[in-house]
Amino acid sequence: MKKIHENLLDGLIALPSFPVVFVTVEKNIMVAAAFHFYSFKPPSVMVGIKPEKYTYELIRTKKEFAINIPNIEQLDKVNVCGSISGKDVNKYQKSNLSYEKSNIIDSYIIKECPVNLECKVVHQINYNGSHRWFIGEIQAVHIDDMYTRDNALMFWLGQFRSVGKIIEGRKDEELFCNE
Repeated sequence: MKKIHENLLDGLIALPSFPVVFVTVEKNIMVAAAFHFYSFKPPSVMVGIKPEKYTYELIRTKKEFAINIPNIEQLDKVNVCGSISGKDVNKYQKSNLSYEKSNIIDSYIIKECPVNLECKVVHQINYNGSHRWFIGEIQAVHIDDMYTRDNALMFWLGQFRSVGKIIEGRKDEELFCNE
């Protein structure tokens, strides 16, 4: 059972290193690995979105997003949501995920994810790179009682990981080969 946490810093403490996250805006889901904490005071996170993505325009318009942390058992759902556009397909239906009304923002959170952070956009970084960065101040935190960071799904250099283990992806020796 998830509890609403009064201490917004609990949302930052719950984050694993290099987590894979579902970013939700309205009823759209996007998978992102360009994500990290931004500030402890006020508790804030940042997510990098490519400008050509459907989610980019949704965040720019709505000025909010939710971060939903999947666990390692949800890799199949991450693969589904990361392979299709929400502009054309209902990713909740396609991946068998459930949306749930958030407490503060108008967008939805993913019920099956053990951690959800509701965020309001406070700044956008228009750096001329592959991603544009949105800084979101955490407004509400939902954490499942049974959640531990050890069960979070992480991504780094083409590999899905859990703590100390490669779950799926390229072998280490393949990471830096230019084929």
